[in-house]
Amino acid sequence: MKYLTSISIYSHSNITFSLLKRLLSTNNKDGNLNLKSEVPIVKGLPIVGTAFSILAAGGGKKLHEYIGKRHQEYGPVFREKLGPIDAIWVSDPADMKLLFAQEGKHARHILPEAWLLYNETYGQQRGLYFMDGEEWWTYRKFLNKMMLVDSNKCFIESTTIILQDVLNKWKMFNGLLIENLETDLYRISISFMVSYLVGGVFEKCKEEVSNDINKLAYSVQQIFQSSVKFTIIPAKTAKLLKLGIWYDFVKAVDESINNANQLVSKLMEYKGDGLLKSMSTIQDVSDNMIKRLVIDFILAAGDTTAYSTQWALYTLGLYPEIQENLRKSLYTTCFWENELLNNILKEVLRLYPLAPFLTRILPYNTVLTNHIIPANSLVIMSMFSSSRNESYFKNPNQFNPDRWKRFERNKYCGVYEPFATLPYGFGPRSCIGQKLAHIQMCSTISECIKGFKIQTIEPVNIVLDLITVPDSNIKIKIHKIQ
Repeated sequence: MKYLTSISIYSHSNITFSLLKRLLSTNNKDGNLNLKSEVPIVKGLPIVGTAFSILAAGGGKKLHEYIGKRHQEYGPVFREKLGPIDAIWVSDPADMKLLFAQEGKHARHILPEAWLLYNETYGQQRGLYFMDGEEWWTYRKFLNKMMLVDSNKCFIESTTIILQDVLNKWKMFNGLLIENLETDLYRISISFMVSYLVGGVFEKCKEEVSNDINKLAYSVQQIFQSSVKFTIIPAKTAKLLKLGIWYDFVKAVDESINNANQLVSKLMEYKGDGLLKSMSTIQDVSDNMIKRLVIDFILAAGDTTAYSTQWALYTLGLYPEIQENLRKSLYTTCFWENELLNNILKEVLRLYPLAPFLTRILPYNTVLTNHIIPANSLVIMSMFSSSRNESYFKNPNQFNPDRWKRFERNKYCGVYEPFATLPYGFGPRSCIGQKLAHIQMCSTISECIKGFKIQTIEPVNIVLDLITVPDSNIKIKIHKIQ
């Protein structure tokens, strides 16, 4: 659910202003705090702050570029109020390290308003991402042991079974544009999650749950397509005015949760040896709680890995020489041990971070770049800006997987500060599914490149729709390799 860890700054938030009102207060009892310089402030209007400035710069879809220019003007730390969101914006990896080091085990972040409003309105109890405090930590501890470990060989070997249907379909498009690329990648994402849940019995249950996977892939895609409209009209306003975009979102979420619930119920009957079995061994955890946790994992798997894989295929289609080098290396090295493939994925996730912003609410007073930031401040880390900063990457706007080659003493070829790109976040609230996501993306890219030559027809630009997406449909032509 990586899009949930990014922030739709230009829409309204459920964060209370009590967390923000002392953002830069100097009335702290610790006298040392007053020795620090004040955070540069971008001046704006009452209530709306600088919201009109972002609208003039292209609106929320261009927020990543807008904030990048603000950092150039005001430095690595500044304060700006966009609509109701008053925040400290940070782009220096050294400051990010400090933030993560001091966030504590109950790390706090902010959540999209539409999801919170849906949960509150319909009394929906959700999984790990929507939990806080000790409840969140209790389940996160157990799941860390199960999900943040290397996947077993059986799961890795099942990747060809997962991918075969889609790749067989693509063979019909030899010399043509792939139709419904995004939908196919959604389906692959959910299929991987299903395989991970049931383990070795996936091949046995694959045909029975195929329809369920297709229905769920479609409904999850509808969630994303409906929720991006809240970048124009806040969810709370849409609900209050009874606008269609709110009811479209509700319908998509209802269908996704119902479809996921039906799918998980079927999967639990198979008694496989995957994640579901591991979760069932946790003491005092009911089947209902397991379903809550798993359903959110499945919903999360859809858009994040689907879009990252799409960006990877798009980029390789622009660089045929790198694509050919990868293809040759995959004939001799399996995907999970292929250095070039790993470096390509690192580079894609650097240039196209799914979460262009990460958020934290500070538990303690913290000093960032010689500025004191009081406890309970909302801090937003500008990952898009830092990942394309020449201070941290050589020729930062160039796609160069070789920059990730390691020299002696663990140094990289063209990376001065690897912490400037955090595709899975960091710390206690880092992406719980990062190991699974990495295997899924690497295996999908590997099978696609071994089976087809990929040609990107035209370049696209980056826009923000909760996550980093192309501004138009990606057009990829494939040629089957004989």
